[in-house]
Amino acid sequence: MNISKIGNVEFSATTSEEVKFENEVTNRAVEDIGYISDHVKPKPVVFSVSGVIVGQDAFSKLKTLRKYCQGKQVYKYIGRNIMSNVVIESFTTTHNKEVQNGFEFTMSCKIIKQAKSKKVKLQGTDPVKKEISPVRKNSKPPAPIKKQTSSVNNAGKYVNRTKKVDAQKAKKYDEIQIKQLSQKKIRHMKYSEAIMLSGYLASQKKK
Repeated sequence: MNISKIGNVEFSATTSEEVKFENEVTNRAVEDIGYISDHVKPKPVVFSVSGVIVGQDAFSKLKTLRKYCQGKQVYKYIGRNIMSNVVIESFTTTHNKEVQNGFEFTMSCKIIKQAKSKKVKLQGTDPVKKEISPVRKNSKPPAPIKKQTSSVNNAGKYVNRTKKVDAQKAKKYDEIQIKQLSQKKIRHMKYSEAIMLSGYLASQKKK
């Protein structure tokens, strides 16, 4: 077979190359007919390669192939078939007396599809952000807000709580009180009443 390689690793020889194409078919039961296939979905293409790597660089190629198997990158395979977007699912090596200064290997690979991110530029303005108009230098300040209530000018009428007592009524009231006290006996009078009566009599003598 022709010399093949994967990525940057070239094989000394390949003994076999097997490619498998498979579809996923869904079946639906139908009365009186049985099952019918209503959907066919292709599965990822898988293939296996067996070969030999010998020479002074066999060990460095072995380390590189193990790194390919453990990584998440995709590679290109070139052999009887040419495959792109290839990942290594398994990598097995055999070391025996029949192969000196090298090893035999079996490698299982799968072709995958990678999703690509795409940037889309949105048109229009963002409804969340509000457009703020710039403030002009010569713009007038807003008019002041007028008061809704007028000031109270009428303070109301002042009422003097102290009432002026008519002097004549007060004098007449005192005379009534003295007359009532004079009719009482001194022993039945209160101390305050006796003082009032004595004061009145004293004022009458001065007149």
